[in-house]
Amino acid sequence: MTITPCVCLVKFQNGSFDGNGEFAVVAPKSGGKKQALVKAGGQFYAGELKGGEEYDTYVCIRDKETGKMHIIPVEQALLSNHVYKKLEREKRKAPLLSREHANMKLLKEFGGRKASRYVDNQEKMVVNVDVVRQDLDETVKSSTLRDQEEGQEEGNESLGDVSATNEEYLASIVPKFDKEATNLDRVFLPEDVVGSALLDRLEEEAKMIHAKAATTLPFKSDYLKECVARIQSKGIASKQDFLHIKLIIYMDALRNLISLRSRQIQKAELSGITEKVENDIKRRFADPNLAKRGARTNYTTEKALTHFIVLAVLISDKKEVDLNVLSQALATSKDRIKQYAHIVNVLPKSRSDILALRLPSKVPALKTASRFKRKM
Repeated sequence: MTITPCVCLVKFQNGSFDGNGEFAVVAPKSGGKKQALVKAGGQFYAGELKGGEEYDTYVCIRDKETGKMHIIPVEQALLSNHVYKKLEREKRKAPLLSREHANMKLLKEFGGRKASRYVDNQEKMVVNVDVVRQDLDETVKSSTLRDQEEGQEEGNESLGDVSATNEEYLASIVPKFDKEATNLDRVFLPEDVVGSALLDRLEEEAKMIHAKAATTLPFKSDYLKECVARIQSKGIASKQDFLHIKLIIYMDALRNLISLRSRQIQKAELSGITEKVENDIKRRFADPNLAKRGARTNYTTEKALTHFIVLAVLISDKKEVDLNVLSQALATSKDRIKQYAHIVNVLPKSRSDILALRLPSKVPALKTASRFKRKM
């Protein structure tokens, strides 16, 4: 008995072989494992050649003329279509850039200054978790300090009635409204609070906000993110929904202005979405009586407060907002918010912390409240 060169026993995955095909054994020059290859009907089947896991397999062939027996070792190969192997390689191959990373790269390369800054902030948040923790700590500290300062101011200042002189000041910090309105929808109009020209220019930003997950938006206020999420939950957005998103973008910048620690607003970043809103607020909310342009005074903060309260009511279907939510979003005491809400016709419901818009004709005169006058 002699041992002759190896033969192969092949098995096909997900199919059978009718014998019409070409067979070959491929052995790499580097000395790697041999592969069995079968071409049949325009398809390729390949598999690794290997012996049995528990037993070696042989076949015995008898030569009729000489009567000699030949024992031939058999190697086995499980063949599968090359398509499966190609799919496996594709799964193992990591994409160069995910869709999110590709969008970020496009924004950074071809976007404006605001887009590049937004991408940088997103990358920092992903890479370093400490940035988030530090930002939260600073927010808590600044909120605590601001509440303490406001408490001291309210304690030191005597309360008085709104005088004729103060009414002129109130008119400069309160959005335009219809004193003779008989319908709540006509008291404040969005174009009077924000401006129709700016609202028309925010169409693309509103669509971008609606298409993006609310949790990933560059809003520091959870309240504003929840407002966007509520609109997104409706599915198909209406024209009114996109208008509300535009107002929310403006509210985000107002909130950043209210919480600003610096006395200079010209170089401050107020909006993480667009410079259109940022530039508009810096122009409209700067104190007009100061020679130094771009300085933040109490006038700036008080005007931003009244506008934020009005916008919070306008984006609500019921024309109302929770006082506790506003207090947390603006890091401002509830008493102070109620005082400024009163001068924009927003009053608390009976035995409730819900602030609701009222018709100007039904709002009682402002009695004892903080002195609404210009304070430098």
